[in-house]
Amino acid sequence: MSAAPEETLHTAVSRWAATRPDAVAVVHGARRTSYAELDRTADAWAAALTARGVTRGDLVPVLLQRGTALVTAVLAVLKCGAAYALLDPAWPERRIQEITGQLEAELIITDAPETRHAGLPAWSPAAYGRDPEPPAGFRPAEVGADAPACVFFTSGTTGRPKGVLTPHRATARLVRPGTFARFTPSTVIPLAAALPWDAFSLELWGALLGGGTCLVVDEPYLSAQALREAIAVHDADTIWLTSSLLNMIVDEDADAFRGLRQVMTGGERLSVPHVRAFLRHHPGIALVNGYGPVESTVFATTHRVTEADCDLPGGIPVGRPVPGTAVHIVDGEICVAGDGLALRYLGEPALTEAAFPSITVDGREVRVYRTGDLGRLDEDGVLHYLGRADRQVKIRGHRIEPAEVERQIEALLPGVRACRVVATRDAGGNADGLLAFCVPTEPGGLPPEAEDVLRTGLVHYQRPGAVVAVPAFPVTANGKLDERALLDLAPATVPPTVTAEAHDALRTPTGDTAEPLVELAAAVFAAVLGVPSVPAGAAFTELGGTSLGAGRVCARLAAELGRPVPLSRLYEHPTARALGRWLALTGGSPHPAAAEGDDVPLSPMQTGYLTNHLLHPEDRSAHCLLLFRIDGELDLDAIDAAVEAVHRRHEVLRTAYLAAPEPLARPAVLQAPALEIMDTAPDADAATEVLCETLGTPLELADGEVWRTALVPLESGGSWLFGCVVHHIAFDGWSESVLAAHLAEAYNAAVAGSPPAPAPPAAPTVAETARLRHDRLAQADPARQRAALEAELTGVPELVWPGEPRRTHTGRRPRRIEQLLDADAATRVDAAATRAGVTRYAVLLACYGQVLAEMTGQRDFAVGTPVAQRFDSRLDEAVGCHIEMACLRLRGDVLDGGPNAVAAAGRIVEHAFRAQDVAFHDLVRVLNPPRTGRPPVFQTLLVLQDNAPPQLPLTGLTTTHLRPPYLDIPLEAQTEFWPLPDGRLRLTVNHRPDAVPDTTAHELVKRLTDLVHTLPLPEGDPS
Repeated sequence: MSAAPEETLHTAVSRWAATRPDAVAVVHGARRTSYAELDRTADAWAAALTARGVTRGDLVPVLLQRGTALVTAVLAVLKCGAAYALLDPAWPERRIQEITGQLEAELIITDAPETRHAGLPAWSPAAYGRDPEPPAGFRPAEVGADAPACVFFTSGTTGRPKGVLTPHRATARLVRPGTFARFTPSTVIPLAAALPWDAFSLELWGALLGGGTCLVVDEPYLSAQALREAIAVHDADTIWLTSSLLNMIVDEDADAFRGLRQVMTGGERLSVPHVRAFLRHHPGIALVNGYGPVESTVFATTHRVTEADCDLPGGIPVGRPVPGTAVHIVDGEICVAGDGLALRYLGEPALTEAAFPSITVDGREVRVYRTGDLGRLDEDGVLHYLGRADRQVKIRGHRIEPAEVERQIEALLPGVRACRVVATRDAGGNADGLLAFCVPTEPGGLPPEAEDVLRTGLVHYQRPGAVVAVPAFPVTANGKLDERALLDLAPATVPPTVTAEAHDALRTPTGDTAEPLVELAAAVFAAVLGVPSVPAGAAFTELGGTSLGAGRVCARLAAELGRPVPLSRLYEHPTARALGRWLALTGGSPHPAAAEGDDVPLSPMQTGYLTNHLLHPEDRSAHCLLLFRIDGELDLDAIDAAVEAVHRRHEVLRTAYLAAPEPLARPAVLQAPALEIMDTAPDADAATEVLCETLGTPLELADGEVWRTALVPLESGGSWLFGCVVHHIAFDGWSESVLAAHLAEAYNAAVAGSPPAPAPPAAPTVAETARLRHDRLAQADPARQRAALEAELTGVPELVWPGEPRRTHTGRRPRRIEQLLDADAATRVDAAATRAGVTRYAVLLACYGQVLAEMTGQRDFAVGTPVAQRFDSRLDEAVGCHIEMACLRLRGDVLDGGPNAVAAAGRIVEHAFRAQDVAFHDLVRVLNPPRTGRPPVFQTLLVLQDNAPPQLPLTGLTTTHLRPPYLDIPLEAQTEFWPLPDGRLRLTVNHRPDAVPDTTAHELVKRLTDLVHTLPLPEGDPS
């Protein structure tokens, strides 16, 4: 069910919101937005925009970063009956002002600082919370499919960009049934193209009009690493790439395409060697070559490429018309007709009339767009592109009119009398850069700041690689500009070869400092730039590196180091020295590439956590919080590097957890969670509250978001609260001390300026852990234990708490009551354990059972407790979920108090722990207890929290572990005994106030405290 021919873009989204409301429309990081939420929020924003005066026919500039808010804002503008124009936040002020002026805009949608508003009133989505409700009675404006929907800005010969206004039907036609690619509800498309491109529309609406999913990519473009992550974590199956980007990924990481169903490419002439390599490497992936100027909205023709196309003398064809489109060849020029045509150029009626004439076809008048491209139709009606009839070029997908760049340079540089811009070309004949030749107004050349002026004044794809002063422009015999002669005047460049020294530097360096990685980064810079060497302190772009070259750098470093090197990190650390130091801080030395793991089945305990996460996404009972106060001069770069290092060390933290077709873990190369620096808090209590709220937002397990980190500075100065949250599916109590120790180890190494030497051992992988678990179960034979447990636990009555009747769980935080027991309490407990020959836990269980029986009047109920399952020494230093749940049924002697009760508790504990290999979640399904809305079998936990307390020994700092309150608890009451370093015990009761009244919880603490305090001391104890 794709877009109907005359359906508007926003009504198609509303249709999907009505028919598949819970389907995921947009994924951005940890956030997944359903069609219902997207449509509802867009309605609310549209109502607000309408109140601000936005109405039918308006042209609204949108200046937002790529993300969910941008998608929502686009829909909101369309629901107002207006058209949107996406502006690039990287554009210079001059261009933003110029374009908003062409739009005649009265308002700009942006969260940017006021200096970026181009003098317009701003409307900010940040003022609205997530999923706001539209006002009662709001209805989107009714417009037809021929109404304006979008403005694209492209290069113009007049010296200013041309605004191309396109209607709804122009984009909607691309997703009609029978079109060039599959756009279905299962389609997942990365949203990675530059915002002002019509290619961005292909990605956005190709997903939303077909009911699929937009996957927002935060990298500058779809690099090989971002593509791998999109496929592994989000099941991306469809992508768009410029032919230059396709070539780069084929060269650097051809396996990155594995898992895709279809690849759409174009924007430039395809490289036959790269296409041939792609087809041979991925014969099952559809490769679609698309052709079309922006005036015909994304694609006019497409062609499914085959290997036979690579042998055609004229290159790879651009194909047949897409639905609702026709192509005509008039005097050798490609003319496009049909539903995809733009309505007009903004403020250019004469240019519109010249570019969109009517011609006679088969006796009827047809409006066409004269592309300026030369082409021919073969005998099968397939279009072949033959080149340009004018100076226009395309560089990495950007359409560039050299005349526009010339006029801008003349305006930006007063010392230039005239300018000519010439494209440089690669071996395949495609334009790959620009050179600007300028005649100065005064002898002596160009001002020294000329290149800096152009760097800030021109959009990135129009910036020339060099600005060359010439006394005059050479001309041919017939008086035309002699471009070949001009190019001969350009400065000589070093031939693109890699010296033996640079090649050797690519090999594995040794040592325990960052210098080998700085050398490695410099060698890769040089290899990509085609020069013998580069200075370590020079930025890649200053050395002549392009954005695609940056992608090659990251891909080669990732292959060499065996770990992801995100493109965004090169932008943040643009020199070889900075990038090498970042690499050292976040993972150590180069080593052979590591292969990603296969899908691994989850343990029953993990399956339970995943099931609860899917059924109750807002539930926070599986959020394990770790919190430290840090006093002293904290090195923010080092703590950020420590998070990266731990993320790399523990595969379980960079794994996606998926439900279909069976519950499984999918290890992937995922970025570490960003260390979020929060606003300053007045004190530790306020900071704790901020961290609980920030870290308590839902984690997206399917996206591989397993943990999150944050830092809050305190007003006193020199003090911080550091917090992290890890989902229980990858964490347990033992993991607290492991994670803290590894964070400290990595921080201290970073502060020392070098990675640990030797590099810290990686924890067991997800697959290795699963194998250990499998081997353990094969030896334990839990099937023999199941029958006895089933008989033991069948028909356990629910625990009925005294006090107010139970209400539905509200999702509010549980309450915590704490009691520090007397100094001799632990001695009393241990003495009772010694006398009965049982463990400390068995004594506490007998006391807990006796108190619950007295308070409830029940003589039969069950208590749960987690059981550690680190049955192999290889798991001692592993973060992960290595627990099972044991169920302890209490009835008879164990509830009566005294020595017999303690001995009975010991037998119950021993019996349950002996059968711990029987998965409790599987057992619950067999027992099939009645569904009452309460936790099944047992409603309370008793836990002896005797894991090693976490410590964070950071060099030069004082750190204190804080035990924050639980964000939620899985049961109605969770009773814990905490052994303290001084030998005392702390009793804590956490309870849901909607299930266990406060008075009941306080009574439970009092009675349990009193009972423990009355246990006999050992004989001869002077206490």
